[in-house]
Amino acid sequence: MKLFLTIISIIILGIHCKNLNSISSSDQKISYIQDIQPIVNNYCTTCHSGTAPSGGFVLTSYEAVKHHTKQGALLERINDKKYPMPQSGLLPKYLRQKFEDWATQGYLKNTNSTNTEIDMNPTPEFNPPNIIPIDIIENEKSFALLEQLQGHWVGSIEIMRESYEWFSFDYRPIAPSHIHAIFEGGSMGNLFTSFFVTEFNGKRTIMARNGGILNGIYRTSFFVLDSVKFTNHQNYYRLVDAYGGEKIMWMELIFSGNKLDFNSYTSRFGTFPKPKRHMKFTAEKKHLNLSHDAAKKVGFPKNVIDKDFSKGLPTPVWENEPVVTSASYIWQDISKDIVTLGKLSNDPYPINKMPYLAQLSVHIEKNKLIENKKLIIYLSHNSLTNKDGKFNSDYGYLKKEIQDGILSFPEISKKENQFTFTYLHPGDYYLTVVADINEDGFISPGDITHPS
Repeated sequence: MKLFLTIISIIILGIHCKNLNSISSSDQKISYIQDIQPIVNNYCTTCHSGTAPSGGFVLTSYEAVKHHTKQGALLERINDKKYPMPQSGLLPKYLRQKFEDWATQGYLKNTNSTNTEIDMNPTPEFNPPNIIPIDIIENEKSFALLEQLQGHWVGSIEIMRESYEWFSFDYRPIAPSHIHAIFEGGSMGNLFTSFFVTEFNGKRTIMARNGGILNGIYRTSFFVLDSVKFTNHQNYYRLVDAYGGEKIMWMELIFSGNKLDFNSYTSRFGTFPKPKRHMKFTAEKKHLNLSHDAAKKVGFPKNVIDKDFSKGLPTPVWENEPVVTSASYIWQDISKDIVTLGKLSNDPYPINKMPYLAQLSVHIEKNKLIENKKLIIYLSHNSLTNKDGKFNSDYGYLKKEIQDGILSFPEISKKENQFTFTYLHPGDYYLTVVADINEDGFISPGDITHPS
């Protein structure tokens, strides 16, 4: 089971970026504000920001980006075919060329800063499509998406060319027509995802809310159910970006008995000509009793409106971005908490407004053996250790049936000794803190723990 902090930056579908479809050339004025910053925000700052940035450097200011470009490190990495940045693969050639031109032209900060400088690369207009949602009153079978989602899903995940052989999402009802899951990434942030009934474009339908917070960057995106297909062996559901439609982002969920294929596709808000697959989560349902217990308490499932968007979603306001392409709400401020960031982003359904959720604060006393070690905090359905703190293991590794009871597994940095799980499902858990002695990112021989 590989557990990396970078998983959050990979899952989040992207930070705002203007629709860059034209090829830059050396005779165009390339500036940081108009051209370079949107690329950096979309591809780099999810990892290179905050208090624990990847590689030890941040890319959240003009001065920082200029420095690393001038030093050559940034240009080298974005053009490195073997070890590219971002890790998902080389940026499109025309985006990499913008960095080259920017350096050649002397690192201009803003093309609109003087009367003699004209933006030679205006952003194209974006005309949002007319999205026709699936009506779950007329098509009653479509409502089954919420029921099929409930459960603790355990499997493997592929995200932007990275593969993780073990991953999980714990979906439980939090209202009569709302099902929710959250993945805590530890020091860097989290990922939340939920599906709920709404009124949208004149139809009662299902909407998804997907997003997260990473190093102070908050983003939530809204999707709406627009396509379903049912056969004897499979149930298929597609949800598209609630503003930009399928050309911007979309996700699909395919249920086959007790199995789920959950795929997401993104154009990075219009950077790519069409969306590319971003995530593939292949899983099997486990521990359905956790979801059933929650369902009884909240009266799930009922085909009633959970959040009314009959008047539409508010238009996002993206800093330095003249064209909005997605129903995504974004704000960046490392000093703010998740509730404040949600308010600042104008998120129409912030997570603190969602019902039946809890928090858990964990405070850890470190001894000398683990003072400078990363810690992984496990919440699980089963105990990971015996009463003496020994792992329930086979050949030094956690038993498969025990591992599959893990519900959340944030990792915190060496300097931290506390962590708060945000917006958990209420209930009883086993808590186990593991000092990752060899820093391989998962429970293995030689790691140190205490009784669960």
